[in-house]
Amino acid sequence: MPSVNEFVADLRQHLQTAQPLLLTYLHLLISALLPIYAGAHASLSRPSSAAKPSKARKGTTKTDAEDDAEEEDTPIKIEGLSASDVIWFPLLAGCTLGGLYLIIKWLEDPAILNTILNWYLAVFGIFGVARMFNDSSKVVTSYIFPTRYFHQGQVWKFDEFKRLAKSQSALVQTRTSPLPASLSRIPLPSFLHRCLWTLRRSYPTLCVRLHLQPSTETHIHISPSLMLSLLAAISLGLYYNLVSRPWYLTNILGFAFAYNGLQLISPSTSSTGTLLLAALFLYDIYFVFYTPLMVTVATSLDIPAKLLFPRPPGPKDDPTKQSLSMLGLGDIVLPGMMIGFALRLDLYLHYLKQQRRVAAAKADHGDSSADGKFNTTEANSKEDSSATSTVTESLPSTDSSSSNPSSEKLVKPSYLPATGRWGERFWLGSSLKGTSLRGTQFPKPYFHASLFGYTFGMLLTLGVMQVWGRAQPALFYLVPSVLVCFWGTAGLRKGEAKEVWNFDEREEESQESKAKGDKKDGKALEKGKSGEKTDEKGEETDEKGEETDEKGEKTDGKGKMSDRKVEKQGKSSEIPPRTTTVDFLSLDLKIGVTESTKGTKGCMREEQIEKS
Repeated sequence: MPSVNEFVADLRQHLQTAQPLLLTYLHLLISALLPIYAGAHASLSRPSSAAKPSKARKGTTKTDAEDDAEEEDTPIKIEGLSASDVIWFPLLAGCTLGGLYLIIKWLEDPAILNTILNWYLAVFGIFGVARMFNDSSKVVTSYIFPTRYFHQGQVWKFDEFKRLAKSQSALVQTRTSPLPASLSRIPLPSFLHRCLWTLRRSYPTLCVRLHLQPSTETHIHISPSLMLSLLAAISLGLYYNLVSRPWYLTNILGFAFAYNGLQLISPSTSSTGTLLLAALFLYDIYFVFYTPLMVTVATSLDIPAKLLFPRPPGPKDDPTKQSLSMLGLGDIVLPGMMIGFALRLDLYLHYLKQQRRVAAAKADHGDSSADGKFNTTEANSKEDSSATSTVTESLPSTDSSSSNPSSEKLVKPSYLPATGRWGERFWLGSSLKGTSLRGTQFPKPYFHASLFGYTFGMLLTLGVMQVWGRAQPALFYLVPSVLVCFWGTAGLRKGEAKEVWNFDEREEESQESKAKGDKKDGKALEKGKSGEKTDEKGEETDEKGEETDEKGEKTDGKGKMSDRKVEKQGKSSEIPPRTTTVDFLSLDLKIGVTESTKGTKGCMREEQIEKS
């Protein structure tokens, strides 16, 4: 058929034309996937389907899993987008794009606008670049200096203070090399040996607590690596604005914005994420195909809001300038938010499938499972069901003798850290089950499906761009690919579509705030009870005080009688008056000691003043 032959001939021609650009396209694809993969995994934290890890009791030794759980850094709190935020998002983006377009047309030369925006982004991007450098240094360090490794059928753990590695087996063996696995057999000079042990040693970290709001507290861990990363970020920002702006520095800043953005902003539900991508899908089509705004702003502004990739010069390109391909950060961050949400959904479902319902009596005895430790939480009542997942609703008891519908308890598995320690995962291999690193191994069907959809959409974008010879709106191809793969996976996996639809990342916040409120109410009740007890004690003290007053009046009467007797005796025997004072003082002292044990010391002092 001539049509098929023509199609094959055209395809062959396009492939020959695209052959010099294959490395550029591969560079672009890897650069787009890298911040999405890293940012999505860095955003993982304990889901609402898992319980907080239990702390070691006093007097007991901590396991490796508990040590790893305590060393886990406090994750950044993600700002969940609601349905109203999704509506405003494309409107504000359109207004910003239109404003930039008008300023560019008014200035005619965007150099001033580029300078202002570059300084603005450089200053506010310093902390983002420093965080990315710090996290990257942790990953590299974990590969070079892991705390554990697997070699010759044994798990070895480093002891930086004793400068040796011990085997975690019945027959303890030691090694003095600071390098892991087969690298430990490399003979090292004594100077290099000491330097590697010094670098391996963990240095102290300063924890700073910032109270941003009365109810918001942020922890910042200041370490030597963070200080070096901050210094490198400041140097990069100054060089970028004062010396030169090469494409690789632009990409570093762009990576930092994308990496941190995926950890700060995310749709709170699957419906919100779908609505957000659908709205931006229409936004991209309108501003690319029907207006000159998007293309004009993207080509006029030289700011780190895009990634640049060197490519061979085309026939229409200026030979004196380096030819570059461009990918906007919006084409990475916006689909990446849905992909990161898919990964957190996988973690939520992983712990949700491990939950159990047991009788309250059995749960109170600390029932355990083969998979790990479990914590128990009482099932929620009907009035709390609106703020929680349907899995945590109380179920009626099957025992006919039980009249309490919430006699069952929900048993949640303890959370194990799912982020970081990439080097130890590599060196331990399949022997992760004995450590908390097994928390990093969980099924990721929705994440892998969404990531595949993004890759397919990006390849489709590059193919259409190569065939038609003009720039294409990437979201036009990325959004349908990601959403079809995400929801297609939910439809193919039986029984999970409802859970995917009902999953809400704001549930954990509501549960934590509710728990804090319950604690405050409990403390208030305890204070109220202690106040009632204090009032009762006060009434008893008043009664005892009245009895003491009566005793004091009787004592005063006896004292007056004794005074008269002393006066009579004084007249007859001429006893000095000092003896009378001593008698009164001794009497007052005895009363004071007796009354002070009953809590009426103040009354005693008043009586002393009156008598004196």
